[in-house]
Amino acid sequence: MRRNQPHPTTLHAVVIQRLSVLSLTAALALSSAASAEVGTYHDIARRHPDSALDTADVAHAHLQEECLGGLKELNFRARNEFDAVAEWSNLRTISLLQQFPPCDVLIMIEVAQQQIRADQAREQKTVTQDAKRR
Repeated sequence: MRRNQPHPTTLHAVVIQRLSVLSLTAALALSSAASAEVGTYHDIARRHPDSALDTADVAHAHLQEECLGGLKELNFRARNEFDAVAEWSNLRTISLLQQFPPCDVLIMIEVAQQQIRADQAREQKTVTQDAKRR
């Protein structure tokens, strides 16, 4: 075997990898086309008026969606340094969303973050006062 030719096993792996990428690309293209036909909730509701949510349920769904946006904003604020409180609340948010509606979780996480930050501020103040006394 010459040096410039890839090893048969390596060549086989490359071919399999490229086929996998092509398959994934084709699957994504097909799913994009299929989802384009689905449309928005309102499009679907117009096609199935007997099963559509009433106005109050749609408004409630919009409320929950906005609370999800609030959770994202609370946990993923752009920051230049690590925020342990946001990391903690992000992990808790995921598990809480499995148990409670988004707006309930938003309230819980807001209160928890405020309490943790207040505790941190008190601790920092105590450390600073102790350092000044020495």
